Amino acid sequence: MRRPFLTLLILSAALVATWPMTARAESPPTAVVADSAYGGGRSGGSFFYLAAVNGQKSEGNALLASRGASQGQGQNMRLKSFERSVPAGRVKLKLVAQWAYAAPMQEMFAGDKTKPLEAEVDVELQPGMRYVVNGVLDAFRRELWLEDGNGPIAATKTVDAIRDPAVLQQMANAQYTCCNLHYEDDWISDANWATLPFIPAGARIVVKEYGRHKAEVLIEGKPMRIGLDYGRDRETREQLVARLMVKEDPSAKLDAWPRPVQAAIRAGKVAVGMDREQVVMALGRPRIDTTPSLDAAQWTYYTFQEETVVVVWGADQRVVRVDATPAVRKQLVAE
Repeated sequence: MRRPFLTLLILSAALVATWPMTARAESPPTAVVADSAYGGGRSGGSFFYLAAVNGQKSEGNALLASRGASQGQGQNMRLKSFERSVPAGRVKLKLVAQWAYAAPMQEMFAGDKTKPLEAEVDVELQPGMRYVVNGVLDAFRRELWLEDGNGPIAATKTVDAIRDPAVLQQMANAQYTCCNLHYEDDWISDANWATLPFIPAGARIVVKEYGRHKAEVLIEGKPMRIGLDYGRDRETREQLVARLMVKEDPSAKLDAWPRPVQAAIRAGKVAVGMDREQVVMALGRPRIDTTPSLDAAQWTYYTFQEETVVVVWGADQRVVRVDATPAVRKQLVAE
């Protein structure tokens, strides 16, 4: 008489044991999308975050988290990370890039600097994958993209349109920047300090006139100056400008390289395995006074704080090592 009851008990236990596994198997697959934030302190920070998924507003983001962490800190913006799970598969994501400050008073006087850049991208997210919203916000570029471990997979790029007819006419016979050119205000030094904001390779450039140790140029219609701070006894201003300009847009060559190389160059970073042409496009030519020849076994670059970045070449003419402090490596080396 006990056998039917025992059988029922065993079946019930089996169902209970397998039910959680069945429930988990039926859960919809997800991916992770993380936000990015840079800067911090009194100068504020740039934030690149996911605002909505398939029209549904995201519950939080790195900007909101950072503002929460900055309460009571005066003008000191404390950066906080943020990520969330989203449905895998084909989704529409609203991405936002925005400069922000800790104190509302700072934003009142910031003008257009805090104006957000928005983009909606239609992408296929793979289950279990981690994606990052990233970009650039500076005086020359406003860019926003979604990237996976190999670089951007969906991007938007904003360059202020040239509206002045006279400037348009001057840009008609433009050449292109050969490489990423770092700048401070309107000054592009032959030092090409590696941690400053940069104008990307492939920007249109024309020379307006030459001055003492410098050239007045237009880059995408914006007045800039290119000059010699360190190599005055080794090259002329004309030679400096000539090696920074090319007749063919290098973007086509960049697009043909492997995605990790493309991603590193577009981020202004160097990676082990790059060849010399790729490193020049990413970081520019090293200072001619410290690296006179591009055939040298190592190239020395400098940050704006005069920290050194040494790129070491192997016998196959590819990067085998980059020597720099941990903080500088984080900024300039694609791991």
